[in-house]
Amino acid sequence: MDMLDSFRGCLLGVAVGDALGMPTEGYTAEEIRAKFGIVRDMMPAPDGHFHTGLRAGQFTDDTEETLMLAESLIESYGFSAERFADKLVAWGTTWTLNDQLNRGVGFATRSAVESMIAGISWKESGLPVPTCGAAMRAAPIGLLYHKDLNIVKSYADLQSLPTHISRAARAGAIAVAVGVALCLNGLSRDKVLRFAASQASRIDAEFAERLLWVQSLLSLKPEDALGLIRNSPLAVETVPAAFYCFLKFEPEEALIMAASYGGDADSIASIAGALFGAACGSSWIPERWLAVLEQKDRIESAARCLAELSASLCCCGVANLYH
Repeated sequence: MDMLDSFRGCLLGVAVGDALGMPTEGYTAEEIRAKFGIVRDMMPAPDGHFHTGLRAGQFTDDTEETLMLAESLIESYGFSAERFADKLVAWGTTWTLNDQLNRGVGFATRSAVESMIAGISWKESGLPVPTCGAAMRAAPIGLLYHKDLNIVKSYADLQSLPTHISRAARAGAIAVAVGVALCLNGLSRDKVLRFAASQASRIDAEFAERLLWVQSLLSLKPEDALGLIRNSPLAVETVPAAFYCFLKFEPEEALIMAASYGGDADSIASIAGALFGAACGSSWIPERWLAVLEQKDRIESAARCLAELSASLCCCGVANLYH
């Protein structure tokens, strides 16, 4: 496996999934069929949508936060909660001064960041809201520390706390980061699901049970399975929906399904894109998506620097996937 390409594929997968689902976020599957049909191509947000003004290929807060986490890891040569919190504050300051720069920041993240801007410590700013804001950005933790699941779990949990302190939100972040790490290490999709649920269960057993449950739905029609899983911003829905798409479909089809099914479409497609990218590299990503994707140079740079840092950590003895 080309490790650098897997890092690239993961971060590009986050961004293309996010951008593909951006214009359909918040709509039902029926509304999407009426307005867009099957969502196979990047599109601008429609008039009257809360992302109105974003062009085809632009992403939302999901990718913005993922890149901030990745860049904080690179700048600190590893995870620093303080550096990540500082980046959240600097980012939040831009959209508190100009709300047009707010690309769909969720309630929990927005409230927590505003508290940090007001001087509250990141250790006290998180909200007990069980949404997926910490999960959608967690992939860089899985990339950097992919040789040690205990470290992945610990830092995925810790990066959640400045914004999300509920058990479900934290467990969702752990599941995504661990899933990315396991994909990078070449495990089969069903093993990725089982190990991710096992690690998440240490924080929230109910979340882990719901994540494992999606495997029993693979024989159903996709619309029936996704209807049972649901697709609100709750971590117990968004994260299992993304893992379902990862288990059920091939990469491009998975992101198209996520974007076409609605609800928290951008987050579901983004998480699925992270998993597929870590597992398969970047070759599956259609050129028609990459051609319009914004900030590709920034994404490529973050992937390259994370891969180099990960290699140096492994050389320094951060290893042993299952210890």
